[in-house]
Amino acid sequence: MEKVRLVASKAGLTVEDVLERVRRYVEEMKGLVKPDGALSLIAVELDVGQVSKDEQVHYPTIKISKLVPGMRKATVQGKIVRMYGILNYVNRSGEPSERAEFKLADETGHIDVIVWSKSLVDRIRRGEIGEGDVIKVTNARVSERFGRVALHLDSGSDIEVLPSGYEDLPVEERKILKVRELYDKDGDVVDFKGTVIRVYPVSEFTRSDGSIGRRGSFLIRDEEGDVVRVVLWGDRAPLTDRIVEGSTVILTDARVVMRDDSLELHSTPRTKLEVLEEGSSGMLEGTVLFSFPLEEIGTKGRKFLDLLVEIDGSLEILRVWGDWADLLSEESPPFRLRFGPVYTDDDGLIVLSRSGTVEILEKISQPIPTKLEKAAKKIKYRRMWIGESSDGLREFRGTVISFSDTARVTWHCPNCGARVEFEYGRFHCPNCGELERATPLLYLTFTIDDGTGIARVVAFRDRAERILGMSTEDVIKAADELGEPSHSVPTDKIAGEMMGREVIVRGRATYLESGAVRMVLDEMEYANSAEESRELIKEIRGVWLSGEDIEDYHG
Repeated sequence: MEKVRLVASKAGLTVEDVLERVRRYVEEMKGLVKPDGALSLIAVELDVGQVSKDEQVHYPTIKISKLVPGMRKATVQGKIVRMYGILNYVNRSGEPSERAEFKLADETGHIDVIVWSKSLVDRIRRGEIGEGDVIKVTNARVSERFGRVALHLDSGSDIEVLPSGYEDLPVEERKILKVRELYDKDGDVVDFKGTVIRVYPVSEFTRSDGSIGRRGSFLIRDEEGDVVRVVLWGDRAPLTDRIVEGSTVILTDARVVMRDDSLELHSTPRTKLEVLEEGSSGMLEGTVLFSFPLEEIGTKGRKFLDLLVEIDGSLEILRVWGDWADLLSEESPPFRLRFGPVYTDDDGLIVLSRSGTVEILEKISQPIPTKLEKAAKKIKYRRMWIGESSDGLREFRGTVISFSDTARVTWHCPNCGARVEFEYGRFHCPNCGELERATPLLYLTFTIDDGTGIARVVAFRDRAERILGMSTEDVIKAADELGEPSHSVPTDKIAGEMMGREVIVRGRATYLESGAVRMVLDEMEYANSAEESRELIKEIRGVWLSGEDIEDYHG
């Protein structure tokens, strides 16, 4: 037993930890070694050597790669490669307190160090211990934190600053990462910079122990246009109150979290948020010239309205949501409008912030030319070849080459939006359980080809109804009469009419890895060859007169 105590003391483990390791070792070796032999092998593995009964207890320096959870009184030496500084927290007594955190590295790896000792925190505050210092830590305990090994310094721990060492270990460079660089860094703590495109209100939730937690979140876009969600927990949640949509911010020490294919940045206790440039918080004025139809997206039917607005001689598409969309959809252009604050989204639209307001200044009794609708669509949807498309609001012209065999209705939870199952006359949501009712969603698909690529077009709700010539209720009724439990109806008739015809489709396009493009349809019309020819001749003349290379021009 004395040997066990000596190994435990040298390794910084408890006696119980060592005995458990011995037991497991004997079991794994199936009697090939006795407990004493297993103890000697464990001592070698822990890099503490073999011990004899008359040996004095001492605490050798342990390499960072050899640290394991459960060690006590560990001695570690290394270089502070990143100082996170002093952090505020609430202790178990419910009182505000402070701790310090830094990253320590040696030639074998690095580890997070959490300093709870008030005297050591004060030394860090005074600058006596800082980034770049070579130190020796004694009487530390080792535990697991966020799935990784961490070193804790309590009141009995100490830090000695050494004169030199580890010259080959540089202080960490604070690199600002982009979204595409985050996918292989699950669990890492990173820095990120971007533009806030949407802020969600702080919400409360109940933990498994009955306590109440807080969560805030926002979407942020990097300079390459990629978007990631940021989730702020606990005392970091109110940081969202400081953010105006459209602001450029830098987020430091956020943890990368991957769930299946979903990528998020989550706050840690040391996460900081700095606003580099405030988003536009001023009010704008403009004249509304055209109003697109009121739209709904998602299974919960979020409403938005797009407006063509002239602002100081520039024509822009303004998007408003919710109650403002309902209000302005009842107004007939032209009219003067004051609105703000706004931000610019991925599609180049001006979007009214969630905290924004709208005021109708003047209704103008002047007719709007009918051709303005075509101009509004050209501004909102950029005409492109499918094979050269990028993500965004696009207009394609192509030939219908395939059509889905059926138009289908799926059912969704009115509370959380999840897809639900219909069994034994009842709806069942995977999140909310049994439901009294569910929301139907009709959709169909078809594929077009313009000679440069193919686009799979998905039509939902009223778009699908217009193409099919049936309402959602009619589809459900017809499916029930046909005995189709999946609530689908054949599309033979409309497919026969559309196959081989040229159509113009407008909507949001997304480039797929397969090389195809997926478009969620906003509107579709059959191509008018004569009109399209006139437009093409007009474009060619414009290119000719401008001296551009016609072969490189695609309209």
